Amino acid sequence: MKFVIQSVSSHSSRLGCILDIERLPGVVFETPLLLVYTKGGCIPHLTHEVLQMVTKEPLCLQVPLSSTVHNQTAVAAYKKGLAEFIGLKVRLKLILEKKKEHLIYSTVQDPAMATPQGYNEKDFVSVWSRSGKQQINADKYMDVIESFQPDMYQALCDGDTNLNSSKKRVSKALDRSSKMFWRCLERHENSEVLKKTALLAVLEGGYNLTSREASAKMLSSCNVAGFVIDGLHNNGPDVELLPFEKIKPAIQETINHLPADKFRIAHGCWNPETVLDLVKEGIDIFDSSYPFLVSERGSALVFNFMGSSSIPHPVETSVKIEPDELRTDDGSNNPFNGTTATSIDVQDGKSKLRSGVIDLKYEISMREKVHVDDFRPISKFCTCLTCKKHTRAYIHHLLNVNELLAPVLLTINRRGFYPAALRREPRPILHGHRFLLQRRDVIEYQNHAQYSMATGSFVERGSFFNDVMRLNTMK
Repeated sequence: MKFVIQSVSSHSSRLGCILDIERLPGVVFETPLLLVYTKGGCIPHLTHEVLQMVTKEPLCLQVPLSSTVHNQTAVAAYKKGLAEFIGLKVRLKLILEKKKEHLIYSTVQDPAMATPQGYNEKDFVSVWSRSGKQQINADKYMDVIESFQPDMYQALCDGDTNLNSSKKRVSKALDRSSKMFWRCLERHENSEVLKKTALLAVLEGGYNLTSREASAKMLSSCNVAGFVIDGLHNNGPDVELLPFEKIKPAIQETINHLPADKFRIAHGCWNPETVLDLVKEGIDIFDSSYPFLVSERGSALVFNFMGSSSIPHPVETSVKIEPDELRTDDGSNNPFNGTTATSIDVQDGKSKLRSGVIDLKYEISMREKVHVDDFRPISKFCTCLTCKKHTRAYIHHLLNVNELLAPVLLTINRRGFYPAALRREPRPILHGHRFLLQRRDVIEYQNHAQYSMATGSFVERGSFFNDVMRLNTMK
């Protein structure tokens, strides 16, 4: 497995690609990359057949140990690895249809579930599966990895640190994780089964910058495919409320001591704005536990970030937009998790809500009564199966009567919306080293339109990237 950097900006954000994957020759994953969150190797609420309807592109599946460790005996007896055990192996039919296999990435903890604190011991890490707590040491962990045969996996680690962790707890986590890593590396290098599997080093240190520096320096020269920046939180939905300003010093201190030719991962339920901040700092890969949690609470993602603080030519001023997405049919405001807006005023590339203070929101609750007679799609510019075939009123009805189809449709929507929204935004961050995305420049809540720098007006999303390309060509 190789990581190739295509472009780097002065703000540390970068574009790259992961290629030469041993099990998947010819498959290339572009970074910034969004991992696909799974439980037991399957996307919650989606069968493999439905997934093939949603996308035929190869995906990078994140498989937490907590949802698969109970299958270790069965997978070991099967002797063909986790990918084939869960039905992801390429068959003749898939080859003829030119469908791709998916990459399997094994992680220790589940980023969508809060990890109980205080249960790790000297040589053991506690993993919480459906049968309860299981204590795993480095050797048992490597036995599981050899049975699963993933394409890449992270070393066993003690990531039980957060903003409130003491220096003693951080020191213990760093020391234990280091010992576990060296044992995992030794087993990895001596394993015939894992010769084609990539090992990722896990960097600990909590919010102690000295510990962060020590961890990064110690592991930066190791023969690994990439790095996981861990120990910033205890997973779960609380992570989406974690301010980026709190984690920024730890992220920067860690990255300052890492080689540039290895990709970097930051797990957690980061909200979209934090994801873009992390991209700006040089993080390459994220998981999709956040959109999973959004759909689990009966909501749909409706955000869109755009703009530039360094527009290379004058822009029309006082451009005002009042998208119909912001209003219901009777003219009243749509609810955005308690936030209302009447219009968005764009002036010199900046924006403000004409009523109230800007409050970045990313979702709407489909359980709200306002959707009971709303026969529009979640987003009329989204091309997912949910938005093309179903209305907000129908999804609202399904949620209220607890139909199993409701989470299926919301999952299809987030699978189509979230990767597309982030795919359009991080990559222009690097373009020509001049176009730096600023989330607060222009905010449009419902994926309604993009603000075109070339024309100084709002346009449909499809032409936005072309405008960016044209502006840089003009330079």
